[in-house]
Amino acid sequence: MKASDLRIGNIVSVCYENDIIPDTVIVLEPDMVHLSNREYPDSDRDIIGVPLNKEWLIHFNFIYHSELEVWCSGEIIIKKLPNNWIAKWNTLKREIEFVHQLQDLLHFTAKHN
Repeated sequence: MKASDLRIGNIVSVCYENDIIPDTVIVLEPDMVHLSNREYPDSDRDIIGVPLNKEWLIHFNFIYHSELEVWCSGEIIIKKLPNNWIAKWNTLKREIEFVHQLQDLLHFTAKHN
């Protein structure tokens, strides 16, 4: 993942761990990413996304509406599809696979409300 695709505060992981361990980006440099629980920076080639799931949606205060099978927070609506998630906000519609993509959408919508 390119460092330029991330923002400070994004939740990501590293590819060389056996399990996906979520961590927070604290410093971005060209081709390097510093994570909060690591002593040394990682190459952006080693950074991977944390898959989005219902636990993360709950963490970000989304509420599930079973009658419509969607998750909602404010004006954002997210629906689970077989292989990914679709997020809608106003006329914007995008596929979301990772937590940092949801964070970016939340950041974007907060700036435009």
